[in-house]
Amino acid sequence: MLYHRTNLTASRPRPNPQGSYHYGRIRVTRTIRQANSTGFINGKGRYGINGVSFVSPDTPLKLAKYFNIGGVLCLGSIQDNPTFDGMGLETSVMAADFRSFLEIAFENNDDTVQS
Repeated sequence: MLYHRTNLTASRPRPNPQGSYHYGRIRVTRTIRQANSTGFINGKGRYGINGVSFVSPDTPLKLAKYFNIGGVLCLGSIQDNPTFDGMGLETSVMAADFRSFLEIAFENNDDTVQS
C-alpha cells in the first residue's frame, strides 16, 4: 500500500535549475500572520489586513519602483502580526529579503469569506 504525505505549509515543487529543495527541511526565516480587519474610515466601511486598508496610488507601483519615485508606496506599514489597534489607509507593500523563506498564515475572524 502506498501512502502519500502532504505538507500544507510548503509550496508545491517546481523546476529548479540549481537542484531540488527538500521542502520538509526548509528553515522558515519569517512568519507573517495576516488577519483581516474591518473598520470605518471617514464614515466608510473598509476591509484591510492587520489594520491597514490598501489605497491605490496615482502612480502605478511598478513604475514607482522602476523609476525610484519616492512617496508612492509605504514599506513596513503592515506588521507581521495583527495588533487590532484600529484601521488606517496606506499604499502598503510588504517587503521581504531575497531568497528568504516565508510562512504566511491568513486568518479570517469574520463570519463571511474574504477574497
